Amino acid sequence: MQTVFVAMSGGLDSSFSAYLLKKQEYRVVGVTFALLPKNAANTRNPKACCSLDSINRAKRVADSLSIAHYVINLRAQFEEQVIETFVTEYRSGRTPNPCILCNQHIKFSAFVQRALALGADAVATGHYATIEKSGTGCLLKKAKDRSKDQSYFLYPIEQYRLPSLLFPISGYTKEAVRLTMTGLAWDSSKIRESQDICFIPDSDYRRFISQYIPVKKGDIFLHDGRHMGYHEGVHLYTIGQRRGLKIPFAEPLYVTEIRTEENALIVGPKERLRRRTLVADHVNMLSTRSSGRALGRVRYRQKEEPCTFNVRDGLLEVTFDDFISAITPGQSVVLYEGDRVLGGGTVRQAS
Repeated sequence: MQTVFVAMSGGLDSSFSAYLLKKQEYRVVGVTFALLPKNAANTRNPKACCSLDSINRAKRVADSLSIAHYVINLRAQFEEQVIETFVTEYRSGRTPNPCILCNQHIKFSAFVQRALALGADAVATGHYATIEKSGTGCLLKKAKDRSKDQSYFLYPIEQYRLPSLLFPISGYTKEAVRLTMTGLAWDSSKIRESQDICFIPDSDYRRFISQYIPVKKGDIFLHDGRHMGYHEGVHLYTIGQRRGLKIPFAEPLYVTEIRTEENALIVGPKERLRRRTLVADHVNMLSTRSSGRALGRVRYRQKEEPCTFNVRDGLLEVTFDDFISAITPGQSVVLYEGDRVLGGGTVRQAS
């Protein structure tokens, strides 16, 4: 009997994943992460995936399934690789994605290493994505439920990790998960969705960032150099942002550039956000292809757009066939070939 360690947040999807694996006669061990710094660990944030609430919810689910449940302390790794990186990126005028950072450094690195060292044959999570075995290895692909597909967040998983991973709900829709759990007489209304940035309990990222980066008032300029007003601190804005500028003008204005060294924002009309080419670093390719045609996505909810790509000297260069609005440094570009994830990277510049 194979042993599978399941990352359990106490949420619907990870709970159902544990149930499915037990039904398939795996030896299932539930694991919840202690990630938040001790001064924040007890803060009430019921929807966070690693709060004290989530640990207690996961324990109750594990008990109902009659499986073992453990808590793994990954606070040091989380603070260094997720929280500190999050702050550093904002300090540099970029907008990071903490869920991608967590997947890259915690769920599919630190946790997988710990689980395999403790005797696990595989590791499972409740992500909506598919791992498909092929003649040359494993492919990362989209989930059946396109509206919930999370493959965009999973591109940093290194290729050699894929054979050790299971995504049990890849063939389910969200509605099917809910209906099945209801049929099992589980009260799914008490199993919360895991969401929000877990280390920002009140979802006020501005307040959180301002604890680390001093607020410094600065200038706002129109793209033609005209002085338009003042901002509250460049780290409080992101590319494409309109809200909070408070600039009276004949047409809506958006942040088109963040100049951290000058402590200045550049704004302009929406068409000034249009870009076709980007360069990304921290590249992870899940395909042997280093260039060619693909479909690219620069935000989770954005539809994929035709593009060409080239990986060279550790950088990923992507040119879209058409202009894309608000390509944001710090976010991720992910490349697809049909349902398959080819790879991606962190956007550093766009033009």
